[in-house]
Amino acid sequence: MNIVLNESEYVEGILRDHQLGPKPTETLVRVARYYSTVDMMKKSDVRAELEKFMLRCDPSINLVKWQDTLDRIIQAAPGKYPMVDIESVPITEKEIALCDGLSKDTKRRDLSMYKSFSDKPMRRLLFTLICLAKYSDLVNSKNGGWVNRTDKEIFKLANVVTPVKRQSLMLNDLREMGHIKFSRKVDNVNINVQCLDPGGAVALEIRDFRNLGYQYMRHCGEAYIECEQCGLVIKQRNNSQKYCPDCAIDVNRQRSIDRRKS
Repeated sequence: MNIVLNESEYVEGILRDHQLGPKPTETLVRVARYYSTVDMMKKSDVRAELEKFMLRCDPSINLVKWQDTLDRIIQAAPGKYPMVDIESVPITEKEIALCDGLSKDTKRRDLSMYKSFSDKPMRRLLFTLICLAKYSDLVNSKNGGWVNRTDKEIFKLANVVTPVKRQSLMLNDLREMGHIKFSRKVDNVNINVQCLDPGGAVALEIRDFRNLGYQYMRHCGEAYIECEQCGLVIKQRNNSQKYCPDCAIDVNRQRSIDRRKS
């Protein structure tokens, strides 16, 4: 599931705006957990409220096709953990410096060992792993720095586009450097981040887990901006850019409607 730091606030917004979003099943899972834990509803009541919510979002929706999915969601609710309520994930000066100095560290090593090394993608990848590990530690105090995400998710969050084979090489490079460890279990692909600095001076507060790699580059002073509409950090294409591509379409559409009305 996509990472949301304040799930209660997120669900309340969804219920207010009647939006299923691009991943309806994820939305329904969170709404079901909200009804179960915050409103303390019984499973039968949660089911009825979910169906009402879906019809408010889309009056033409075919609830019959959703019956099996709803059955699974209701059965799993409220889930093992409570609703996540985190204001931000702090990244320390030491952790930032570790990412910043990654290229310098490798230059002192035998580069033949690090065939996959490339400065910015590797820095973004390590930064993303640190963010994910610290988020998981805040959600579960017994987590111990583990990241339970697929490689595909991790590299997407890091804004690193590279073939699967190269992804494996990059992760192995970080392991060789001592920054991460892999699980000893053959069928476990979790990653343990070894370079966390829990009590250090805070350099950056992460409040949005989209485009983590771009957020790191923005912190480094490169040309990345935060969309004024949705808060997504994107690469700046020109000095007048204020919105991400999706929001720019919505803003221009609304401006066109306003001009017709005036």
